[in-house]
Amino acid sequence: MNPRSATAFAGASALLNRGMRHQLRLAWRLLRDDRVTALKFALPALIGLYVMSPIDSIPDFFLGLGQVDDLGVVTAGLLIFARLVPRLAPGHVVDEHLRDMGMGRPATSGRDAPTPVEARFNVRG
Repeated sequence: MNPRSATAFAGASALLNRGMRHQLRLAWRLLRDDRVTALKFALPALIGLYVMSPIDSIPDFFLGLGQVDDLGVVTAGLLIFARLVPRLAPGHVVDEHLRDMGMGRPATSGRDAPTPVEARFNVRG
């Protein structure tokens, strides 16, 4: 196998791996949740503006190359979006969505919560 071909699609394989799909699914769920700050709409809006804008780093009249430029921006934007939106959301909201997706820890009630263990230890040097 050509070493260059292995790295040529590294970005595409990052989108297709299972962890990234779960991350994108979580970000989509958080985008629709009202408990997350409205700042969550900033990145998708910026990506949309860039794609729709007549000002591009590579103009679209260069057939193929101009569209690949837009595809790269959308792909990078999706990767950043998937990492950023869970950080904007409150922790308990993210945990709730992860549990609903079957990826989080089950909720513990006060009665089922683990009890702390007291212990003494000595450190010898």
